[in-house]
Amino acid sequence: MNPSPLAELVRIESDPAYRALFCAELDAAIRDRFANRAAVVAQVQAAAARLRELVLHGGSGPST
Repeated sequence: MNPSPLAELVRIESDPAYRALFCAELDAAIRDRFANRAAVVAQVQAAAARLRELVLHGGSGPST
């Protein structure tokens, strides 16, 4: 049987050691998400710079 939807919240609030572990894992997940976001933003900015360079200075891209 599935536990109550609030069982995890009750455990987080009532068990200090579990709360500390939960918060540490949550902080790590948030840091990972921000790092991934920053990496994607950097890739988009690099692609935009390459495209800007091609548009402004004309480039010989791959011919098809």
